[in-house]
Amino acid sequence: MLKRLLPRQENFFMLFQRAADKLVLASTEFTHLLQNLHNQQHYVDAIAKHEEEADLIAHTNFELLHKTFITPFDRHDIHELTSTLDDIIDLINRIAQRFPFYQLASVPKEAIELSELSTEATNYLKKSIYCLHSLKNSTEIFNYCNEIDNVESKAHQVVLAGEKDLFFEENDFKQFFKMKEIYSHIKLVINRCQDVANILKGIILEYS
Repeated sequence: MLKRLLPRQENFFMLFQRAADKLVLASTEFTHLLQNLHNQQHYVDAIAKHEEEADLIAHTNFELLHKTFITPFDRHDIHELTSTLDDIIDLINRIAQRFPFYQLASVPKEAIELSELSTEATNYLKKSIYCLHSLKNSTEIFNYCNEIDNVESKAHQVVLAGEKDLFFEENDFKQFFKMKEIYSHIKLVINRCQDVANILKGIILEYS
């Protein structure tokens, strides 16, 4: 186990887990936002709070990295993992902040389906990060990362279907570009989850 080899790493793993918790909460709130547009400001505010707290977690992790001489794995990987996790919740917050002035009365079913897939991806990511403290969990980590790849493939098809419907059925150009941007941002959230999965797989391969 990495635990037995290196000191102070518990703090890094705890912070990664807290960041993953916040990410799942934010992605879940975003799905609720799309499902409850009549009460969207509540979810927008909740996501912003999660994002602020995630920023503090990332800042704490960077400070710990600066102060710690011996780290549980490569310093670059710790930096990349911290940064990319923070980037994902930033993306969720960024698109959520647009909703108050988008003034959408409804969204296509594909948008909701895509948001549900993003929550599925963040949950797999959380599970993999909770396994990261031990090399004995390498198989589980790889399995969760592969599930994220499967989610990304499904999301790609949902985006294609949603954009096809927009192209053929949406005559309001403002609505068209709003929804196209929403699809793009949610898909990017899933792509960034895939980036984190690749970082995790790299860490496991290096230390196995």
